[in-house]
Amino acid sequence: MATGSEAGKPAEVVLEWPKQDKKRMLHAVYRVGDLDRTIKCYTECFGMKLLRKRDVPEEKYTNAFLGFGPEDSNFALELTYNYGVDKYDIGAGFGHFAIAHEDVYKLAETIKSSSCCKITREPGPVKGGSTVIAFAPDPDGYMFELIQRGPTPEPLCQVMLRVGELDRSIMFYEKALGMKLLRKKDVPQYKYTIAMMGYAEEDKTTVLELTYNYGVTEYNKGNAYAQVLTRFFLHYFLFRFWHFLS
Repeated sequence: MATGSEAGKPAEVVLEWPKQDKKRMLHAVYRVGDLDRTIKCYTECFGMKLLRKRDVPEEKYTNAFLGFGPEDSNFALELTYNYGVDKYDIGAGFGHFAIAHEDVYKLAETIKSSSCCKITREPGPVKGGSTVIAFAPDPDGYMFELIQRGPTPEPLCQVMLRVGELDRSIMFYEKALGMKLLRKKDVPQYKYTIAMMGYAEEDKTTVLELTYNYGVTEYNKGNAYAQVLTRFFLHYFLFRFWHFLS
């Protein structure tokens, strides 16, 4: 709905907003138990940059924003440290973040040589395919998938979530947030289906990977993973995953 100065504009002008707006996912928000430890992992192991950091003593928390480029053009991770809280329950609804890299084997060696991260799935082709992947958890247990891919403007390329009803979730992202269903794949031999949702193609921006595991309709959401911020129709909308994962 138009407000303020836009309210007096002709309807045809207002309706042009969605066409002119550059919708994208801005950042993911989640909680960590040791902020400096996590920053060290993301910068030294994954190659991210610390974009900004702010302490809010009156509310007893500190934020740090990390990513592979400026926040006005790239997806970022917003880490929140709450004073005195050193552990969270990640839950089962959150799956992983994904980082695209031109040489996953080399990146895995960098991670293995560090003191802050480790590789839990060695680099190699994905089951039933040829794409080279690896997995590395951060110090709090958030999983990162490393995907071998050519040059991309957005290396922080995916956020994977598990959902209890795939078609309902697809409709939510399409109707409420204006995303597109980029592709959908059923893998019956492993009893799951995935849907990739986003505002542009997978090699151009950060996308959501929704995973439905056959017969699983509910997940423990934990208290660590909070929300994603998206830019949509010239406004900022916060949406919380527990609204549709239940």
